Amino acid sequence: MTATHTTTPKLLRIAEDELQRLRGQMAAVAAFIHDPTHDLSARHALARSLQLPQPAPARPAVQAVERGEIPSPRLPSTTEHMPPSRKDPEHAVHR
Repeated sequence: MTATHTTTPKLLRIAEDELQRLRGQMAAVAAFIHDPTHDLSARHALARSLQLPQPAPARPAVQAVERGEIPSPRLPSTTEHMPPSRKDPEHAVHR
Protein backbone atom coordinates (compact mmCIF):
# COMPACT_ATOMS: atom_id res chain seq x y z
CA MET A 1 0.00 0.00 0.00
CA THR A 2 1.50 3.36 -1.02
CA ALA A 3 0.85 6.47 1.00
CA THR A 4 -0.14 9.57 -0.92
CA HIS A 5 2.18 12.46 -0.26
CA THR A 6 0.68 15.95 -0.41
CA THR A 7 3.18 18.76 -0.73
CA THR A 8 3.14 21.85 1.44
CA PRO A 9 1.96 24.19 -1.38
CA LYS A 10 -0.95 21.84 -2.10
CA LEU A 11 -1.90 21.72 1.58
CA LEU A 12 -1.69 25.50 1.77
CA ARG A 13 -3.95 25.84 -1.28
CA ILE A 14 -6.48 23.42 0.25
CA ALA A 15 -6.48 25.45 3.48
CA GLU A 16 -6.90 28.74 1.58
CA ASP A 17 -9.82 27.32 -0.41
CA GLU A 18 -11.49 26.11 2.79
CA LEU A 19 -10.95 29.50 4.44
CA GLN A 20 -12.50 31.28 1.44
CA ARG A 21 -15.52 28.97 1.59
CA LEU A 22 -15.95 29.57 5.33
CA ARG A 23 -15.66 33.35 4.89
CA GLY A 24 -18.41 33.21 2.27
CA GLN A 25 -20.64 31.24 4.60
CA MET A 26 -19.95 33.66 7.46
CA ALA A 27 -20.84 36.61 5.22
CA ALA A 28 -24.13 34.92 4.29
CA VAL A 29 -24.93 34.28 7.96
CA ALA A 30 -24.09 37.88 8.90
CA ALA A 31 -26.32 39.15 6.09
CA PHE A 32 -29.16 36.97 7.40
CA ILE A 33 -28.65 38.17 10.98
CA HIS A 34 -28.82 41.82 9.96
CA ASP A 35 -31.70 41.45 7.47
CA PRO A 36 -34.78 43.01 9.13
CA THR A 37 -37.18 40.96 6.98
CA HIS A 38 -36.44 37.89 9.14
CA ASP A 39 -37.78 37.28 12.65
CA LEU A 40 -35.79 39.30 15.20
CA SER A 41 -35.80 36.59 17.88
CA ALA A 42 -34.44 34.00 15.41
CA ARG A 43 -31.72 36.42 14.29
CA HIS A 44 -30.79 37.13 17.94
CA ALA A 45 -30.61 33.42 18.76
CA LEU A 46 -28.43 32.69 15.73
CA ALA A 47 -26.08 35.58 16.50
CA ARG A 48 -25.82 34.51 20.14
CA SER A 49 -25.07 30.87 19.27
CA LEU A 50 -22.38 31.88 16.77
CA GLN A 51 -20.98 34.59 19.08
CA LEU A 52 -21.61 37.32 16.50
CA PRO A 53 -22.81 40.89 17.10
CA GLN A 54 -26.51 41.09 17.87
CA PRO A 55 -28.79 42.58 15.23
CA ALA A 56 -30.30 45.97 15.89
CA PRO A 57 -34.09 46.21 15.96
CA ALA A 58 -35.59 47.57 12.77
CA ARG A 59 -36.05 51.32 12.78
CA PRO A 60 -37.96 53.46 10.34
CA ALA A 61 -35.88 55.03 7.62
CA VAL A 62 -34.64 58.53 8.40
CA GLN A 63 -34.25 60.98 5.55
CA ALA A 64 -30.78 62.46 4.95
CA VAL A 65 -32.06 65.96 5.72
CA GLU A 66 -33.37 64.81 9.12
CA ARG A 67 -29.96 63.27 9.91
CA GLY A 68 -28.33 66.60 9.10
CA GLU A 69 -26.59 65.22 6.04
CA ILE A 70 -26.41 66.79 2.64
CA PRO A 71 -28.35 64.60 0.21
CA SER A 72 -26.37 63.29 -2.72
CA PRO A 73 -27.07 65.00 -6.03
CA ARG A 74 -29.32 63.38 -8.57
CA LEU A 75 -27.40 61.69 -11.35
CA PRO A 76 -28.00 63.35 -14.71
CA SER A 77 -30.18 61.62 -17.22
CA THR A 78 -28.37 60.06 -20.15
CA THR A 79 -30.51 62.08 -22.57
CA GLU A 80 -30.89 65.28 -20.54
CA HIS A 81 -27.97 67.14 -22.13
CA MET A 82 -28.05 65.54 -25.55
CA PRO A 83 -28.91 67.51 -28.66
CA PRO A 84 -32.39 66.75 -30.02
CA SER A 85 -30.94 64.85 -32.95
CA ARG A 86 -29.39 62.31 -30.56
CA LYS A 87 -32.52 61.92 -28.39
CA ASP A 88 -34.84 61.03 -31.22
CA PRO A 89 -33.21 59.19 -34.13
CA GLU A 90 -36.25 59.85 -36.39
CA HIS A 91 -35.60 63.59 -36.26
CA ALA A 92 -31.84 63.26 -36.65
CA VAL A 93 -30.20 65.63 -39.06
CA HIS A 94 -27.93 63.63 -41.35
CA ARG A 95 -25.33 65.61 -43.20
